[in-house]
Amino acid sequence: MDALLQDLRFAWRTLAKSPGFTLGVVLTLALGIGANVAMFSVVDRMLFRPPPLLHDPAATHRVYLAETYRGKEQASGSLQYARYVDLTSWTTSFSRTAAFTEEDLAIGVGAEAREMRVGIVSASFFGFFDAPPVLGRYFTAAEDTPPNGTPVAVLAFAFWQTRYGGRNDVLGSTLQIGPTVYTIVGVAPEGFFGLWPTQRPMAFIPVSCHASAWAAMRLRNESWWSTYQWTWMSMLVQRKPGVSLAAATADLTNALLTSYTAQLATSPGMTPLALARPRGIVASVLSERGPKESSFAKVATWISGVALIVLLIACANVANLLLARALRRRREIAIRLALGVSRARLLSQLFAESVILALLGGVAGLLVAEWGGAVLRGQFLARSSQVSVLGDARTLLFGGAAALVAGLLTALAPALQTRRADFAGDLKAGAREGTFQRSRARLALLVLQGALCVVLLVGAG
Repeated sequence: MDALLQDLRFAWRTLAKSPGFTLGVVLTLALGIGANVAMFSVVDRMLFRPPPLLHDPAATHRVYLAETYRGKEQASGSLQYARYVDLTSWTTSFSRTAAFTEEDLAIGVGAEAREMRVGIVSASFFGFFDAPPVLGRYFTAAEDTPPNGTPVAVLAFAFWQTRYGGRNDVLGSTLQIGPTVYTIVGVAPEGFFGLWPTQRPMAFIPVSCHASAWAAMRLRNESWWSTYQWTWMSMLVQRKPGVSLAAATADLTNALLTSYTAQLATSPGMTPLALARPRGIVASVLSERGPKESSFAKVATWISGVALIVLLIACANVANLLLARALRRRREIAIRLALGVSRARLLSQLFAESVILALLGGVAGLLVAEWGGAVLRGQFLARSSQVSVLGDARTLLFGGAAALVAGLLTALAPALQTRRADFAGDLKAGAREGTFQRSRARLALLVLQGALCVVLLVGAG
């Protein structure tokens, strides 16, 4: 441990003597690491991170329904309330189900009204989360029963703080959301956003109330809770313990076939069951990992690959600089070997320099990702101004890991050069040392950089 600390101190003093070189390396690594951290903060939230406070992410799924149309299967995450009731009633693999959707609705009246995101959910939705209300209660199944439900609302914590100053007497007061006046019955805890952590709702209202208010504009002489003609919501399910994904999918498909048959009885003009071949899909709770991957997810994944190549180019560039620096120091290193310093200790010092440079580049890269990455997050994560890189443990951990990997990669070339070099001959040769080895190693790194740049250009189209 003492030797390691000595190597780090020596490396720090050595780098401090070359501020221009150190700054150039740090900035190069900062751009590469920062690009990767910025994209990780986007891709992690889109494809890997479950919604906050979700009770059992591994067993919680979105439901998709697939049908064959003109020989091609098409999957959709939207369904009718009647279909939701059918699937809930005729499946046995799920411990709970919920209906949900979200919309931008006007909250408030007159000049104070603002269009905000609102979660429209069934009463069972809140049971999927470990999120007891901080004030009041959530609405109940009795308040979410067709045809009209009860106009009650649960406020998001942030909205409660900004609109009402966190007052406890907010319970029982009214708030207009869309065309309906709701009575506030509860406040959700801080950090609870339902399934929309990057599209944070300001309030949650019952499915029945919202549907009864809007059905008149969408339907003609039909009951919104029994018709199969209004597709407007999604379904969330949680598998029972011990039920496999395959078993749950088969159970869902059987229920869908029964529901489709019931719909055929009222709509004889539908595609026959044998041609439609409907089936259920139990997919990830993250919509971007479902069967209908959005263009945003595809572009984000592609840009992540671009960012990785940029990091590799930066590492190759820095490795070339470190190699050139090591070649200029060959006589110094030869003298230190002659004085009894082991090659292992020299390699340790070279790695220490690279790690220090990479960590400095990592810190600078986090700043690049925080400020420069805001543009990317604005493109891929709706309302992402509240998403912070510096305040997120997962992103910081990724940034640290990327910096360490960059440090190890950039240290390889000078370390291999130092290990193979004939320093005794270099000491005798004086200023003429290492010309052939220098050109060969640096040429290899330049070829690598060129190849990566070609890949980058080809990928850009």
